Amino acid sequence: MKHTRIVSIVLAALLLPACGGDKDYETQFQDSVFVGDSLTEGISFNEYLPEEQVVAGAGATAGFAMEDLDQVVEQEPDRVYILLGQCDLLWPEGDPLALFQENYTAYLDALTERLPDCKLYLQSIPHVSEEALETEPRYGQIDAYNQVIAELAETYHAVYVDLNGLVDANQDLYAEDGVHFQKEFYPMWLDLLAETE
Repeated sequence: MKHTRIVSIVLAALLLPACGGDKDYETQFQDSVFVGDSLTEGISFNEYLPEEQVVAGAGATAGFAMEDLDQVVEQEPDRVYILLGQCDLLWPEGDPLALFQENYTAYLDALTERLPDCKLYLQSIPHVSEEALETEPRYGQIDAYNQVIAELAETYHAVYVDLNGLVDANQDLYAEDGVHFQKEFYPMWLDLLAETE
């Protein structure tokens, strides 16, 4: 009986990764820092990575991200994954797209000056649900903002990561507001980033 239990435990341990069990994202992203708003904050909130690796918060814009630059640089990461823009496009005055481009450029200038050997991953702003778009029409500008992000990635020799193939294929994983995501979306997101070089 004891022998059977040991075999069962060993088999379970071997099969768990193959059956989609929890991955060790902390090891996989040990030399990485994630920068962003509440979407990115969900990575640590849902306990996929420790809080210190996720420099993010609700309402963060490309301009506000500059305030936390030291927190990123002090960790001396090999890779920085950035997802900014969703809050920028809701900026209430002036030309939000031009301001976003200006602030994101300034952020990348400062980051690359202080971490010249760090590999950067600029992620697209995820699409929102149809209901969220009806509630807030400014989300209709997401693709225009993503074009700016793609151009910045080229300028700064960063990797552009388009999240929207994954987002569009998993619309059932939106949170109630149609903007954020349920916990089950995060492993798919992290897996996509891990596979992107």
